[in-house]
Amino acid sequence: MNLAFLPIPDQMGDCAGIRVNGMWYQEWQGGYHDILKRGYPRPKYSTTVLAELHSPLTPDFLHGGDGDVPFLVSARAMAVIRKNRLSGVQFSRVEIVKIATKGKHRGRSRGGEPEDVITKARDRSSIVDAPKLYAARVAGRFEIVPDYPTGKYARTDYVTPYELPAAGKMPDLWRPTIRGRTFAAWTYCSQRFRDVVEKHALSNIDFEAFDEHMSRFREEIEAELSEPG
Repeated sequence: MNLAFLPIPDQMGDCAGIRVNGMWYQEWQGGYHDILKRGYPRPKYSTTVLAELHSPLTPDFLHGGDGDVPFLVSARAMAVIRKNRLSGVQFSRVEIVKIATKGKHRGRSRGGEPEDVITKARDRSSIVDAPKLYAARVAGRFEIVPDYPTGKYARTDYVTPYELPAAGKMPDLWRPTIRGRTFAAWTYCSQRFRDVVEKHALSNIDFEAFDEHMSRFREEIEAELSEPG
């Protein structure tokens, strides 16, 4: 029987998330090009991620990415993943563009958007030691079974709910596919990935069971379908 989990941060809430996870962008995102417009030199490699952090003290996992890069990881986390030969993940460079504070995370902001804790702060990257981070790129894919290929959910803009197949070799980190095509933005992991992370006590990562995640997703879809129009 296949078991899968959705990796999630253990720091919840917008402000807490920005302080812990920072903000970071890939080459195809608008924030990446906004940074270049401010005068930052274009990275040599298109796979390089540009990151703006609240603090130089970062956990092992930083969440908030889109596409094939769901999180950034510390050098320690990368070493653990490689040593244990976890499959379905590759690594690329991260360049730290800005660090907004000198040290530990400060108290809650008194207003404004969560991003203000970084965007409205003075850059201190020249006076603190920047953390070494790496972009964890999901190379693994796993074929899933859609609940309703056509019909019931056809009029929604959402990806339809799906299930895990009864058999099949699951990568340790993967995104779902249907007939070989990537089907949803979520990244999932195997029981082995979870076991390795928990054994080494890597920070700022928790896990939601696939069945719980998909059950919640079905409830959201049903609520969308029940709305008029």
